[in-house]
Parts: sequence; structure tokens; C-alpha cells
Amino acid sequence: MKKKTAYCIIIITLALFSSCEKQEYEEVKEDVKFAFAATDTESDNEGNSRGNSTEQNLLVNGGLEEWLMFSLYDTPKGWFCHNNNNMKQNTKIVYEGKCSAKMESVESGSTARVDQRIAVIPNHTIKIRFHYYVAKWKSKGARTYCYFRTDAAEKYNISADELESFYGKDTYYIIRGGGYGLTYFPHELNVWQTFDETIEVPPTANYFVFGINSYYGTTIYVDDCWVIDVTDQTSTDIRPVTM
Repeated sequence: MKKKTAYCIIIITLALFSSCEKQEYEEVKEDVKFAFAATDTESDNEGNSRGNSTEQNLLVNGGLEEWLMFSLYDTPKGWFCHNNNNMKQNTKIVYEGKCSAKMESVESGSTARVDQRIAVIPNHTIKIRFHYYVAKWKSKGARTYCYFRTDAAEKYNISADELESFYGKDTYYIIRGGGYGLTYFPHELNVWQTFDETIEVPPTANYFVFGINSYYGTTIYVDDCWVIDVTDQTSTDIRPVTM
């Protein structure tokens, strides 16, 4: 669509140039620059769904609109998939935009899991929000499966025991369960449901790994994922992630 738009702009520009006086050239050029900027902005916004414009989504491609091409497995851009054959790009059951992620474990003992690491600020409060659609539920079903880390590498994960001690069990279930006080997601079938919780970043944590697990026998669709720092701050407070 973007190429077609650019092609049309070029044709219109040539026609304008042919009928414009020399002094009108700069005005026409600015019109063309504006048109190209509009198409670039539209493309940049495709990865994250359109929410409150004041909210900054810390996740890359939180809307799950962009998927890697020419890869052996379906992989959303910016995310890491474990047991890749359990993750599929989906265009039929979608909360917003054109795509969602279908998570379905295809064999016993295998878990469909997707996650993404982001930088966070100690003692700040983050909001975790996403939408999920349960098509099939069995046994353990599905839940969040998140980590806090003191540094970027996996070996710096803060232990489950330490996190549960810091939060208490009910709050701990926000990052390793179905929400406050819930071991797994509420699972009304065939309807979009919203996960929307806030949690404090531990004082020793500099990174957060947002993740979702779907266990064998369960099929869920995930879309419109957000992690937002809701603590008052300036943009210079956010530390960049080194991928």
C-alpha cells in the first residue's frame, strides 16, 4: 500500500511540476514531503495498537502486527518464541489491527511461550495490559510468566521465592498467574478478555521480561499487549535496552 501511495505521489508531482512556475517549486516539494511523512507515520504505528496517545508502550510491536518474514517459524518482530511451532500468526481472530498471536501447544509436555525483555526503573509502577481469547482450555490452561532481572541476561533473574516474599502471593500472581489472586487466566470461551494490572518494580530490578505461557491442550489468541511505566517521570529516566 505504501509503494502504491508513493507511486501516485510521484505521478502527481510530475504533473504539478509541468504546470508550475519556477517560483512555485519549493511549495510543491513541501507538499510531497508531507505526503511521504504521512505514509511513514502510518507504517510506524502498525506495530502497536492505537491507545491513549499519552501512554508509552515499552514493548516493541505490542500490537503483534509485524512478523518476521522468511523464517522457519512464525515469529512476531521484537519477541522471543520458545518451542516455535506452538506459535502462529493469526488474521481471523483479532482484537485490534490485522494480526494476533495464536498460542497452542501441539504435544504433551510442550508449552507455547512468548516473551520480550524491556528496561524498567526500580521502584516505579508498571501497568501490564493485554487482551486474550480462549478457544480451548485444558488443565493448567494459560497464565502470565514474567521475570524481573537485576541485569539483562537470564542468569540475573530474581528468584520466584524472592519475588513472592516481596509481593505476597496474591500480587505475585500478576506476573506468574492469571492476575491478582488468580493462579491462571479466567477462561470464558470464545470471547475477548482483558488482563489489566499494575505492579511495583522491585528495588533491585532493572529489566522486566513480559511473557505468556499456554499449556498443552489449551488454545489462546493474544493481542494488543502493553507495558507502561505509570510513575511520573521524564523521558531521560528510561534506560535503553541492549539487545
